[in-house]
Formats: sequence, C-alpha cells, structure tokens
Amino acid sequence: MAGITTYSIKNYMAIYALIFIVVVVGLNSYITLPREANPDISIPFVIVTTTYQGVAPTDIESLVTQEIEKELKNINNIKEMRSSSKEGVSAITVEFDPSVDLDEAVQKVRDKVNTAKPKLPPDADEPVISEINFSNIPIMIVNVSGEYGLVRLKKVAEELQNKVEQVAGVLKVTLAGGLEREVKVDVDPERLLYYNLSLQDVVDVIKDENVTIPGGSIDIGNYKYLIRVPGEFDDPMIIKELVLKSNNLKPVYIRDVADVSFGYKRASSFARLNGVEGVSLSVTKRTGENIIKVSDEIKKLLKLEQPSLPRTTKVRITADQSEMTRTLLNDLENNIISGLILVLIVLFFFLGIKVAVFVALSIPFSMLISFFVLQVVGFSLNMVVLFSLILALGMLVDNAIVIVENIYRHAEEGTPPFEAAMKGTAEVAKPVIISTVTTLCAFFPMVFWPGIMGEFMVYLPYTISITLTSSLFVAMVINPTLCATLLHVKAHGKKMNELNEKELGFLKSQYKRFLQIALKRRGLTFGLAIISLVLVMMVYGVLGHGVEFFPDVEPSKAFVDIEAPAGTNLKASDLFAQVMEGFIKKRDDIETYVTNVGVSTSQFDFGGMGEAGPSHKSRIALDFIDREDRTRPTYDSIDKLRQNAKKIIGANVMIDGEHMGPPSGPPINVELSGPDYDLLSGLSLQVAETLKKIPGLVDLESDYSAGRPEISVTIDREQAAKYGFSTKDIANVIRTAIHGQKASTFRQSKDEYDIRVRLQLNRRDRIEKLKSLFIKHEGNLAPLSSFAKITTSSGYGDIAHIDQKRVITVSTKLASGINQNAMLATVKEKLTEKIALPEGYRMAYTGQDKEQQESEEFLTKAFIGALLLIAFVLILEFNSFATPLIILSSVVLSMIGVVIGLMVTVTPFGVIMTGVGVISLAGVVVNNSIVLLDYTILLRERGMGKYNAIVTAGMTRLRPVLLTAITTILGLMPMAVGISFDFKKFSLITQSDSSEWWGPMAVAIIFGLGFATVLTLVVVPTLYSLLDSMASRLLGTSLTNESPLDKDHTG
Repeated sequence: MAGITTYSIKNYMAIYALIFIVVVVGLNSYITLPREANPDISIPFVIVTTTYQGVAPTDIESLVTQEIEKELKNINNIKEMRSSSKEGVSAITVEFDPSVDLDEAVQKVRDKVNTAKPKLPPDADEPVISEINFSNIPIMIVNVSGEYGLVRLKKVAEELQNKVEQVAGVLKVTLAGGLEREVKVDVDPERLLYYNLSLQDVVDVIKDENVTIPGGSIDIGNYKYLIRVPGEFDDPMIIKELVLKSNNLKPVYIRDVADVSFGYKRASSFARLNGVEGVSLSVTKRTGENIIKVSDEIKKLLKLEQPSLPRTTKVRITADQSEMTRTLLNDLENNIISGLILVLIVLFFFLGIKVAVFVALSIPFSMLISFFVLQVVGFSLNMVVLFSLILALGMLVDNAIVIVENIYRHAEEGTPPFEAAMKGTAEVAKPVIISTVTTLCAFFPMVFWPGIMGEFMVYLPYTISITLTSSLFVAMVINPTLCATLLHVKAHGKKMNELNEKELGFLKSQYKRFLQIALKRRGLTFGLAIISLVLVMMVYGVLGHGVEFFPDVEPSKAFVDIEAPAGTNLKASDLFAQVMEGFIKKRDDIETYVTNVGVSTSQFDFGGMGEAGPSHKSRIALDFIDREDRTRPTYDSIDKLRQNAKKIIGANVMIDGEHMGPPSGPPINVELSGPDYDLLSGLSLQVAETLKKIPGLVDLESDYSAGRPEISVTIDREQAAKYGFSTKDIANVIRTAIHGQKASTFRQSKDEYDIRVRLQLNRRDRIEKLKSLFIKHEGNLAPLSSFAKITTSSGYGDIAHIDQKRVITVSTKLASGINQNAMLATVKEKLTEKIALPEGYRMAYTGQDKEQQESEEFLTKAFIGALLLIAFVLILEFNSFATPLIILSSVVLSMIGVVIGLMVTVTPFGVIMTGVGVISLAGVVVNNSIVLLDYTILLRERGMGKYNAIVTAGMTRLRPVLLTAITTILGLMPMAVGISFDFKKFSLITQSDSSEWWGPMAVAIIFGLGFATVLTLVVVPTLYSLLDSMASRLLGTSLTNESPLDKDHTG
C-alpha cells in the first residue's frame, strides 16, 4: 500500500486535481442527498385484504380467511402469518424472511390467492394484495376548514388532494371527513309487493337504462357517421320516470315504488382540527424521496392555492414529520460541527498549528468522499447515517494523526520533505492499514443483523465502513502528498531518542515513570486489571440501572387511540372522541390536535393507517409545543391524559407518545393460543384482570372483542326449497334491502356518484320489519318469516390467527419511568402464579420481549464474530497467537469503562445502544494497541532490547495514542452530554432528541475508550513483556522475530 503513497507524491499535480474533484462532487452529493428522519425499512410484509360487506366475523373466518390461509401456508420462507377476521373484512398479514425479495413475495402470495379465489363466496370483493413499507406513513396532515358546509368543503379538499398528489415525491393523499353525495333510490316494500316486483327488478332497470352504447358507423355520401345511443342520465331525477313494467298497457314507474333523491352517503369518518369540523388530508411520500424537499413543495403549493379557495377557507398543516426531521438533522449536524471544532482544538494543542492543519484536512476530505459513495449506493441522510458519521468523526483523524505525526517527526530529524513523506508513511502504513481493517472487522458482523432491527441499524456498519475506508485513502494518498509539497519544518537534526528524552513534557515523564513501575511489577499490574474488572461487574450487579431495549425519548407528538366496542356506530364513537377532546383542550403544552373518527390506526389494520376503517375506532393526533418552550416534560401531559381517560366509560382509550427508531411490539405482549375460542376468551379475561392490578402498567388492550350485536337469519333450507329459493338468493335480497346495492353511476362533469338501491329507512330499522320482507325469485314470492328464523345474539368482533391457530393477544404499555425488563419479570411471575393453562393451550411473551431476545442473541454472536475476525487479522499481521491475545485483552478490559460509565450517568444497559457501542468499541480499542506493539516489535527487530523497546515505543506512540482516543471521545462528547451549539441560530443547545436517543451508545464508547487507552499504554506493554518472558523461559522463543533473544531487563 505504501507504493500508492510514493506514486501519489511523485504525481502530486494529479492529486491536487483529485482534491478539486472530491470537493466539487462531495459538496454536490451532500446537497442533493435525500433527508429522512428514519431509514427506509424494507421487510417483506404482504397483506391480503378481502371485503365481504355485512358478513359476521365467524363467517368471514370460515368462508374467506381459512380458505386463503390454506393456500398461503404452502409458500416457502414464511416467518409468520397473522390474520384478522372482522365484520365484513378479512386481513391476512404474511411476514417473510428478510432474505426474500419483496416483489417475489408479493408474486408468490398473488399466485396462491388466485388459487384460492374459486373457493371464496362469489359476491365477496376481489382480494386486494398490498405490501407494507414502514416508511410509507403520513409525513403531514393538511387540515381544511371553512364556513360553507361539509359537502363543499370535501369538494375543495378533493381538489387540493388531486393537486398535492401531483407534487413530485408524493405517493398518495388520503382524505378523511366531509360528506359525499350519492343518488338514493329508497324503495317501499309494500308498493313492490303490490306491483309484484322485486328489488332486483329496480336495480336491473337502472343498470340497463343508464348506458351509452356506440352503434357503429354508417357511410352516407362522402361522409362516415358514427351512431351513438346516448342513455346516461344527465339528471338523477330521470330515474323516477324509468318504467319497471306495464300492467295492461299502464306503465309502472320507479316513482310508483320508490323515492329518488340526490342526497348524501352515510358518513364513513369525521375530521376536526382543534375541535373545529373539517376535512383532513394525510400525505404519504414515496420511498427514498427527500422528506424536507417534498414537504416544502407541498407548503409552496398550498400557499399558491390559498387565494383561489373560498373566502373563509383555512388550511393548516399538522403532524409535520419534516419539521422533526429538520430538527433531528440540525441536531446531528450541529453535533458534527461541535465535535469537529473540539477535535481541531485538541489537534492544535497537541501537534501545533502546522501538523494540526494537515491532520484536520482529513476530516472534510473523508466526509466528502463518503457523501459521494453514500449517494452512489442509494443511502439517504437519516438519523442512523448521521450518527454513524459522528461516531466516525473522531476515528477519521486516527490514520492521519499516525501518518502525519510520523512524517513530521522525520522532517524534524532533518529528512527532506518528499523523502520524509514517503519514509514516514511507509514506516506506519502496515499498522495503519491493519488497524483500519480490524475496525471494519468489528462492524462487519452487524451487516447480517436480521429483521426490522437489522434493516434499521444496518446503515451504521455500512456508513462506518465507507467513512473509514475513505479516511484510509485520504491518509495514504492525500495527506502524504500535501505534507510533501506544503509541510516545511525546521530540522532539529536530533535522533528520535534524544528528541524524546530532552523534550519530554510533564505528561510524558509521568507516563514513563508509571510504565517503568508497571514493567517491574508485571504480574501485579495485570492482576489488578483483572480484579478491577471483576469488582466493577459485581458492583454493577448491585448498583446497575437495569436493562432497556431502546432509550426512552421525550416525545414531541402523541396519539390517542379510542376503541369502542365492536359494532359501535360512527356517531357514538364521535361522542367518545369529543369527551377526550375536552380533556385535551385544557393542556397548555399541546399546540394542535387533529381528530379522526372512523379511521384505522395501524398499517396492519384494514385500509392502512389513516384510511377509512371500522366505525368504532378513532384517533386524535397531538402536537406538543417546541421543546425550548416547554415548562415540563411531555410525559406529564400524557400521564395526566391517561388519568382523564379513565373517566370515559364504555371505550378503551390508549395514549402513547411517538417513538423514535424502528417499529417494535408492545413492551408487554401476551399471546394465548388454543383450539376453543370461548375458553381462550376466558383465559384472556383472567390475564387482563391480573395485569390491571399490577402498578406501572397502562393502556391495557386485548384483541378479543365480545358482545358484537348480530341479527342471525337461520334459513330452513327444506322450506325455502319449496319456494325455489337458495340460501344465496335469500342472502342477496337481504343484503340489497339493508346494505343496498350499487345499481349504476351518475356522472356530473368530472364527478361520479353512486346510484344505490335499498329499502326506505323506516322499513329497515327494526327486526319485525325484516321478518316481513318478501323474497322474490323467478316468479316465486314469499315472506322471509315463512322459511327463516330471525334472532338476535352477540358474536365475536374480531377473530385473530397466528400461523392458522386461533390466538388472543393481551398487551399493555408502561407508565413513564418504568423499566420494561423489570416489569416483564413481574408480569411473568404474576401470570404464572394466577393462570392455570389447560392442556393444549399456550401462553407466549412476544412483542418487544421477543424482539429484544432476538437482538441480544444476534449481538452476542456479532461480538464473538467481531473478536474472531479481529484475531484472525492480527494473527495474519503478527504471525503469532500471543500478540493478538494481548491486543484483544484490552477489548475485554475496556468493559470496566463501559460499566462505570453506565453507573456514573445513571443509564440502563441498552440492548441495542450499549450492545452496538461495545461492538464498536472492540474495533476502536485495538487500533492503538496495534500501533504500539507493532512499533515495539519493529524496534526489537532493529536490535533494541525488550525493555528499552517497550519504553521507547510507549514514549514515541504516546502522542498519537492519546490523540486518537481523545479525538474519538471529543467527537462523541456533544452527543453524550446533550450540549452543542446551534450554528444557524447561534445559540447553545442543552437538550435534543438525538442526544437522548444516541447518548447511551456514546457513553459506552467514551468511557470504554477512556479506560481502554490507559490499558493500552500500561497493561498491554506489561502483558506483552510478561508473556514474552514466559515464552522465552518455557519455549525458548520470543514474541518477535529477533534472534538471539534479548536479555530480560525486568526480571
């Protein structure tokens, strides 16, 4: 690799041209890189949604869900299959192994669904197959209100919807609220009976008359005329005059049996902003698009459209994810700049301005190259990538420090600049490359992190690898070239030993004295290090602050999800939402709140998050005031609202703050499975009652929904057959009578409205009237009561399956400040004590606990894998087993610092953050040990005695070792302490979301590296000396290639 340095120095003009290209291309890449808060997560989730309006959950389960599940189970590489059978809809979620391509997964599911279609009810809707992308969540809500009624308001919102959807980068815009018109044909059943007609006769006439059919063309003279038969209605009132049949030449019109009106559809959702009725537009961007750019374009469009809207129209944006992204990116960028300045100050202090400038240049050059590579591989600037850049910030200068410092030392000794650059680089090239490779080895296993966590965190090892490789290129090519052409040093003409001995500062002299003492008491020194590790671990076992999966970050947004009993209509659900709005109004730290009644609250719910869903569900989205304006944590308001929610009787209210990071399951999630759903329901109620009594658990939720009101029509098939009726004939008539049937479409300009036929409202509002409904089919006519029994009962609101087994899930969230792992242990103990499971029934703890166990298992393997990879590279470098063992011992002993850091900062051990921090630390810690021992061995090979070689190497490498550690620590310091400077507003930042989130990882690396540096400078040389002595006495060999063996100066 040193050859590339020599080539670069000799062709320095080409390198200057390369520098110019790097600056131009790198800056362009930085400006154009997409910005996102979270990385795009691509997990192959495929959802099969089948609607069958008006059908009970048990029938949905048997007629639709099970039929599709039977086919889907034959697909390979399915990780888990979940289903939900609700009134009128079957939703099956298939999760594939992460290795499966999403397009391939969708195609496999589509093929199997096509196989199942013939077995589905013919009047069920076509199954809809969709994929889930966790980045496809609304980036903002556009709220439209005005003083001119919901009908016109919805039209205005729909026009805005169409225009916003045309903005580059927008995937879809979902509308909620407002009223939609339809043509209603409300039939009087008694008049139908009088004229011996059926509902289907009305539907068929409308369908046959509202058509425009081309009649071909005809040649007349020199022209060809097209023939049209225009029949589409230009006025809905034409429907009244349509003829159903003629009795003795007297026509029977639709007006004779039905009322026709151009009215409104039954509202499917309500929307309000701060309690004011309106229409909301949920905007979702395309994957990989720049959220800030898309958001700015939408805001620009809305500003341009405002003058053309009706006079009283108000348009307000809430739940704007781009603002959070902007804030998060600003935090991270400020931390990068703050860390950079701290690093530069240290470099100037230690190296002087000349050397510091050459070392510092490696930071922007490495960053610019990294930005270009990130853009080429299709990454966005998200929170994980930016933190990775912060983590790499201190490491970027490591290689440059070692190389430039060595070049500078040779120049001080009188070597000409070009020769000093080539000689200085060549001398340390091998350890620099090896140290970079070992760092990459530490991060490499994380590339294989499976599941959603892996999709989220995998950006860290990739970004670190790109950045460190860039820094190695800069250190080996650009830095030596700049030093050779621009570094002018006044030569001292002194040898290295003389220079070190005569120009030792206080730090060096104290280090030399301490190292000499340690070398005289090698066994004691190493023994104290081991004892310290054991004692610290024991103390942490007593004084530790528990374990957490992810850090808890104070939310800037929260969501209130209200779930009334299944079957609750929209107006009743709205009353619950209004009560909750009353509590929200009293909170002075809530800036805005948007209420949506009758919408889905999850991507896994039917329709997708924010879209039309079951009438018993509502969501209120809360935006808190800015962090700097708050007088108390937002957790306080969330806890207070939870207390208020307890006053709402008859609905389950769940309140949760917005979470950073990848989506994960509930902290407490209990799954009960077994064959008998009634028995499962009883067990789930026992679990729920037990959990209610445990302090610290909030927002109890169960997917068991009992008491769903049903009207069962039990048909006597034998009796019905006498009239020539089949079950399908009867069901279709009932469905048209109650739910209605879309007969055709009325077009008015570019708008389309359904023409719906059903019974008049006062003829379908009671069970008695349903009994008197007459069924007519192929000339046969009979009342429903003559061959069917109509009863009322309660059925299941939702029947859930996991891998085709019936499952009921009970989950809860945690109150503020409650540790998830400690609470889970309590829950397991209580449920084991209280719940006796019958044979064939199972209780499993999933959700966050399952994901945590999977992450723990992977990170343990990744840490072991990293150590093995590092060991292999070190064995390759040193051709020895003992030397790599010495170097790796510093990794293990660095845990002393990690554990002390967690105790000092009162931080729980984070499975993800601390775990990744420890793995990252493994790569960083070995670098200094490599540089130190490599130079020790080099000196011994040149003929220096062991003792002198160890002391001289320590003194010579003290400055670069301290610098590489301090720069890495200072680069992370703003993130760890949460204090940085806002370079846009020129103000001090004392708190930020990003530091709360990434702080635990920064703490682990800072404290671990701090203690590891001491170990590198003292314990590693001591252990090297000790093992070398043991090798020479027992095996007659040495840890170096020197021959004959040195005399052991340390006894």
